[in-house]
Amino acid sequence: MELRRELATKAIGIVGSPRKSGNVDRLVQAVLDGAEEAGYETDKYHLNELSYSGCQGCNYCKSHENCKIDDDLSEVLEGIREADAVVFGSPIYFYLFSGQFKLMEDRMYSFVDAGFTSRLAPGKKAVIVTSQGNPDLTAFEKAANEFAGILKRLGFDVAEIIRMGGGGPPDAVMERKDLLDKARAAGKAL
Repeated sequence: MELRRELATKAIGIVGSPRKSGNVDRLVQAVLDGAEEAGYETDKYHLNELSYSGCQGCNYCKSHENCKIDDDLSEVLEGIREADAVVFGSPIYFYLFSGQFKLMEDRMYSFVDAGFTSRLAPGKKAVIVTSQGNPDLTAFEKAANEFAGILKRLGFDVAEIIRMGGGGPPDAVMERKDLLDKARAAGKAL
């Protein structure tokens, strides 16, 4: 643990929910709180508060180290590039991650070079957090599982997927100490 402090290990959280202080935001924060306890420096981005666009399919990133678009998402992408661990959080809307999250996910294409090799340093840790109204966790597990595949392709070690069912009310997670504890433990284990 002392070594982590000396190296200023960094963990960031990315919240793809429009609900600030909602279920996804609180779970992402719980992971970050655990990471702080383990010695990480942390930061968090709320995608809904940023102004950005999706991938334009221009392939600029295949001959350059980054995305051609310079907007608020550029800082988030740089944060992912520099972080040792990333907590990705999104609600599930119509079987998929939110639109805010999907736009960011598409821009992560800039992390892949022309030979489809990841430009990210290997060994980054990831935690994925989802919340859905449906209490059946298997109903929409495909969204997080597919995103985990993308992260693995980019060289991440997906340490945990934390899924919340019955997350319609924005503060439902406050009644789920088990999930908040699980999220904090995932952060401590990064």
